[in-house]
Amino acid sequence: MDRWIKNNTVVKILAVAVSILLWGMVHIEDVSPTPTKSSMDTTIIENVKIVQSGLDESSYVLSEVDTDRVRMEVKGKRSAITSIFNDDYKVILDLSNVKEGTYTVPLSHQLPSGVELVSMEPSRVTITVEKRTNATFPVTIVTTGVQSEGYVIGKPIIEPGTVKVTLPNSELLSVVKVQGTIELDGAKEAISEKKVKLIALDITGQEVKNAIIEPSAVSVQIPISAPFKTVALDVQYTGNLPEGLVLSSADPSVKEVKLYGSKDALAAIEAYNASVNLSQIDKAGKFTLDVNLELPAGIEKIEPNVVEVIVEVVSVGQITIDNIPIEFEGMTDGTQATIIKPLDKMVSLTLTGASSLINSLEASDIKVVARLENLKVGTHEVTLQVILPRFTSLVSEEPLKATIEVKDTKTPSDTVDKDKPTLDNNETVPPSDPVTGTPDTEIEVPPDSNTNSGVDPTTPSTGETNGDLNNKTP
Repeated sequence: MDRWIKNNTVVKILAVAVSILLWGMVHIEDVSPTPTKSSMDTTIIENVKIVQSGLDESSYVLSEVDTDRVRMEVKGKRSAITSIFNDDYKVILDLSNVKEGTYTVPLSHQLPSGVELVSMEPSRVTITVEKRTNATFPVTIVTTGVQSEGYVIGKPIIEPGTVKVTLPNSELLSVVKVQGTIELDGAKEAISEKKVKLIALDITGQEVKNAIIEPSAVSVQIPISAPFKTVALDVQYTGNLPEGLVLSSADPSVKEVKLYGSKDALAAIEAYNASVNLSQIDKAGKFTLDVNLELPAGIEKIEPNVVEVIVEVVSVGQITIDNIPIEFEGMTDGTQATIIKPLDKMVSLTLTGASSLINSLEASDIKVVARLENLKVGTHEVTLQVILPRFTSLVSEEPLKATIEVKDTKTPSDTVDKDKPTLDNNETVPPSDPVTGTPDTEIEVPPDSNTNSGVDPTTPSTGETNGDLNNKTP
């Protein structure tokens, strides 16, 4: 044995044999034997989705394909087939070189390793490709839900007001509007800078799918305001002018104001009275005064909340106006009234005010009224109501009175007396006395009221404000 080992030839032969054995052990696993028919399985993969690729979607759209799924039969080792998910099988529709039109295109496939395709149904599909077109549409915003009770919704402000819609021409023709929706849900405040997503709608109100809208969302503002009412602005005065000065004119920057609040609060307000403090004026001239408008009870907001009033103050003047007639108001039906005193049924009044104003006055500019409501038949002394132009006042503060006789003018037919014969149709009732009462529709004023009994800013002796707040600027 030792002799063989020491023999070089034997050693070389053994080395070659070992080398061949080692080479065979390393490379025997790389040789895959061809599987026999008995070691391969087949299976059916249903509903494999077709995936499109390569289409220039900025210019074209795949509008129609006769099927979007295929049936595949594959084969391979049982271990490979059973361990692979259906999503690993790919069917590809290559549209890289397709333009507008209708085509029949072959399908390609990608299979997992160790799996072979036996068949695929269908292996080709018919498609229609359309060119994309676009059109511009105005944006419409609709609201759902309701705002808080009584609140008013203004017109939505949309930015941008139009958008571009891109679709195949056949679908674009079905679009009638682009719309966004905002939920109000009891809102009391304005909706500001809200981003609203848009959808394209057809004539039935259904969404047109696959529409590309640019931009896809817009910014929307919706004004929401409390109930409001516009009323006249009535400027009144507090404080005193210096002695010897009177108001010549007063001109507010607005004639009306807008009030916001509850319906009940608004219903109770017919006009807004703004108060100007005259004590801040110390000389004759024209002045611009800022008047802050306070909120009445139940009112949330007033617009404007500050009003400029331009007032002109001048030296006082005086004038006497004669032959002002006395008028009757509030006479009861079936009565007549006659003025007993003064005999001429006229009065004369001495007024003070701005010279430029009073020098142009006439008797027709002044109204002297005897209120006859609730006066019974007989003779009465009635306090007269004097209504003057604004910025004028009476020199005398004594009440102005008149003596008036009220008579009953009812005919015998009104109070039938069985002992007296009635008039024939051809007989007439004697005419009544000069003044016959008729129903009066003006605002009722108590008989003894005197609109000029208050303090007047035009009175030179005191410089106090005018108490007749019912006078309005001409």
